[in-house]
Amino acid sequence: MKLRYTLLLSIFCVCLLSSPSYPEISQYFDSDGNPLSTRSRNRAYSPSAGNQRYSVPEGIVLQKDIRYEFYPVFGKTFSEIVQSAEENMPVNPKEKSGRPARFEWTVGWTYKVDYSEEMDEEDQTVRVSAEIYDINITYDIKMTLPTLIDDTVLNPAEKNLWKNYYLRLVKSEHARANMIRDKDTQDELRKKFIALDSAIFFFPPDIDIKKAVEALIQKETKKIGSEWVKDLKKRISEYDRETE
Repeated sequence: MKLRYTLLLSIFCVCLLSSPSYPEISQYFDSDGNPLSTRSRNRAYSPSAGNQRYSVPEGIVLQKDIRYEFYPVFGKTFSEIVQSAEENMPVNPKEKSGRPARFEWTVGWTYKVDYSEEMDEEDQTVRVSAEIYDINITYDIKMTLPTLIDDTVLNPAEKNLWKNYYLRLVKSEHARANMIRDKDTQDELRKKFIALDSAIFFFPPDIDIKKAVEALIQKETKKIGSEWVKDLKKRISEYDRETE
């Protein structure tokens, strides 16, 4: 699991071995693959017990690692409730039409780097062997769902229709979340990071090797990560079209 860089420099020095270590590096992206400069780390992922009880039909299970928000819907019959959802559904500015539920996500990762360098006076090169490790992929998923303000006016049959409708809605949104949390999909990114080996870079004399290696690694993982996020979004969009 090694990343090797050969850095060609104009140097005149004796052979030197060193193995500095970087602090943890973090990168975060929105669902379009754009890098995020800041990210809130204090997220209330699970809704309160009151939200779980009163905002969704009885028996619907919400997931702890997803943030849920709700918009109100009204109606005395199932058809009126669905119409209310269509009228009040959240609209994504990037989409032409709204959905009864809204799905938003960001993703990021942290990793650490170790490297050792060997200077060769005869060849005037610095050979750097680096290792990326402790790659940890994280995500922030938010779902916006309808919530029926008052279901006391519904008869048992209407309540069951609403529950089945809601269950299909939540299952569809959770399926999208599963695509982001999929272990095989995340392993694809880890393998691409680890595969960054045998690259050759040219630098001017007297360069700060530590800063240069850190900048190169971050540049490459940023590029690879952005493409990975875009591909993940494409998969989710294909799922949407297939299930629409």
